[in-house]
Amino acid sequence: MLIIVLLFLLGFILISKGADIFINYTVIIGKKTNISELILGATIVSFATTLPELTVSLFASLEGHTTMSLGNAVGSIICNTGLVLGLVGFISPFKVDKNMFFSKSVLLLLCVAMLIVFGLDGNITKIDGIFLLIMLAIYMYTNYKSVADDNKKINTSSRVKERTTLIEGIKIGIFFAIGLIMMVIGSRLLVDNGVKIAQVIGIPQGVISLTVIALGTSLPELVSSVTAIRKKHHAICVGNILGANILNIVSVIGISAIPNNIPILSQNMKIDFPFMILLLITLILPTIKKDKIYRWQGLLMLIVYFTYIVTLYLMYIAV
Repeated sequence: MLIIVLLFLLGFILISKGADIFINYTVIIGKKTNISELILGATIVSFATTLPELTVSLFASLEGHTTMSLGNAVGSIICNTGLVLGLVGFISPFKVDKNMFFSKSVLLLLCVAMLIVFGLDGNITKIDGIFLLIMLAIYMYTNYKSVADDNKKINTSSRVKERTTLIEGIKIGIFFAIGLIMMVIGSRLLVDNGVKIAQVIGIPQGVISLTVIALGTSLPELVSSVTAIRKKHHAICVGNILGANILNIVSVIGISAIPNNIPILSQNMKIDFPFMILLLITLILPTIKKDKIYRWQGLLMLIVYFTYIVTLYLMYIAV
């Protein structure tokens, strides 16, 4: 038991320190390349922090556990929006870049609409997966355009781009990767040993799966986002969450649907999707109207998230 507790604490240390390194070097990349923090969050950071969801869902699909692929992706969107961004908004309300937030939000809602429409026949098929991958290509292109537009603005302004030597570039890349790896390993240690501790205490397996495991693949987003607001880099946080939510649909579900069709359960249609839509509306509509994420908004998203967890728990004990 002592070893389990020590590994759990080691996971916590790794994920915390890894997030510090990850965000620090993300900011350095932004300064060196003159790419805005929101675009960095929606591109590099979101791609990096979505890797756990992608690997878990893809291997689940390859092994025939296709319902886990969808549940992991949709659960991560709910967790990212309700818990992560809800917590961030409640702790530290902040202004957003209106144009960038609007464009990413519209793309996210379009991806959600596609997912729901594709799921009406009871399956996300290989063809549906291909369409989602096309949306992934569109998303990557819009990010490329955003970076290009950012660079044009900088070239016409008085800001001077910092020069980076090859050695500096390699060092930045290595430490960025180290931070990410530390977060992924730390989250794995935290989840695996957290489950063991919960089992020793006597918490039912169903409750563990709805809490510790469900949160597990979203830990990189959570820790990197909290670290970002602690360091006053709010744009990285909101860009990360919007980007990660889009990627959970177009890459995680899209790629996972290629090996095997993904069935849509009644729970997905009756519980998961409605809560996901409610959270996204709570996030997007007030923010677009006033260009700000409010404390009340963060609190409301947290309430909706925990209501979702309680709903799943009540459904579990009723079975």
